[in-house]
Amino acid sequence: MSETRIIKLECKCGQKIARYKKEGRGKLIKMYLNMILEDVAGIFSRPLKTNEDVFCPKCKKRLATIYIVHGRPAAKINQGAIKTVKT
Repeated sequence: MSETRIIKLECKCGQKIARYKKEGRGKLIKMYLNMILEDVAGIFSRPLKTNEDVFCPKCKKRLATIYIVHGRPAAKINQGAIKTVKT
């Protein structure tokens, strides 16, 4: 049985990004788009293309790049731009 938890994501500048349902242990490497519970900044709710970069609306840092992982669209996280807050 896999461990599930809710994680709040913020940009390093303080901009709230999203709430995500993470399965499994360890650090957040990728986010499956269908597992995003709340898109606070509104950057994942628009149609996204493969290899498209996603930027912070406040400071314009690259937060993630969209890829297809195991047949599902996912955002590969830029580790230097996002901080996670466990809930």
